[in-house]
Amino acid sequence: MSSRLNDHLTEDQLETLRDKVLAEIERIETKLAAENMHLNIANSGRDEVDSANDDIIKHSELRFTTRETLYLKKLKKTRPMFDGDEYGICEDCGSEITFQRLIARPTSTMCIGCKEESERDELQSFHGRKSKSLGQQINLSARA
Repeated sequence: MSSRLNDHLTEDQLETLRDKVLAEIERIETKLAAENMHLNIANSGRDEVDSANDDIIKHSELRFTTRETLYLKKLKKTRPMFDGDEYGICEDCGSEITFQRLIARPTSTMCIGCKEESERDELQSFHGRKSKSLGQQINLSARA
């Protein structure tokens, strides 16, 4: 019997998950490098409508880039966990995170039960919600 906490994952499953994390890191880094080059291209000699449209497109691209960057950070935080015992173990209750959940979201740190409970608590706590992306307080009660 091994002393690993995540014995519920086979070596093949762990290798599959490790490969997926590394492939996602490479995909996102390549994509971000290409988008950086694209965003730095100046659009001179365009009329106001074209410029406004370009601004809208750039804003959307930046929003997606931000999401990808945050996911990349999570992936990089996950990568060293394969060398320890904590990967595949819920940080909240200590139970096993299923392979199916990890293959769908390899950065998962909570089992599905704890994650659902966390999301329910967040929805019920109307005041004091935090942005999952930015970690900042969201004030939903203020009127614009």
